Amino acid sequence: MWLERAAAVLSAAVLVLTALSLAVPPVRGFLLGRLKRRRKRAARAETTLSHIAERLGLTELACVTLLHDRLFNACTEALARGWTTTGEITNLHHLFDVYHKMGGNSAAAALYRRALTLPVRDLGGEEGGPNEKNQP
Repeated sequence: MWLERAAAVLSAAVLVLTALSLAVPPVRGFLLGRLKRRRKRAARAETTLSHIAERLGLTELACVTLLHDRLFNACTEALARGWTTTGEITNLHHLFDVYHKMGGNSAAAALYRRALTLPVRDLGGEEGGPNEKNQP
């Protein structure tokens, strides 16, 4: 009797193991296929993120370059003229604040500081207007 039971258990175990051995390769293949697809997607996402980071760096560099150019031109123009206006000073403050926050260098900072020391003329609300005050 116990021998019949052992044979039945052994027979059931063989059936289970046979079923598992038949099921494992397809399941394994399915899981490996999904893993491979996920790795490909992750590699594409990493490439895309790398490209975006590169473009962002270039965009930031372009912004700093344009701010430097604007600061340089506005400061050298005012320095060559020998005076500035309140509107120009306000504009210089805005430009320099962002330029400095983005890591701009000291060359533009030196020009900015020199431009701030210039005499200020009130042009009657219009840049280039006839009501100049504080003329040297």
